[in-house]
Amino acid sequence: MEFINRKRLFRPDEVAQLLDLSRRTVYRMIRDGRLPGVRMGSRPWRVPRESLIALCPEIFNPPTLN
Repeated sequence: MEFINRKRLFRPDEVAQLLDLSRRTVYRMIRDGRLPGVRMGSRPWRVPRESLIALCPEIFNPPTLN
């Protein structure tokens, strides 16, 4: 999961895998405004890392075992 910390923009299928959701649900969340996404021209949707952190911070900062 090292790629998570390096990427700035995620494809909807990557977001679906990270959040254990369907791709359709991710697109619905983007459309409804629950998950901010960006579109650059006619290219497909991308979800910024900041949007994922706001939605689910434990993905980027997993709890450490002491």
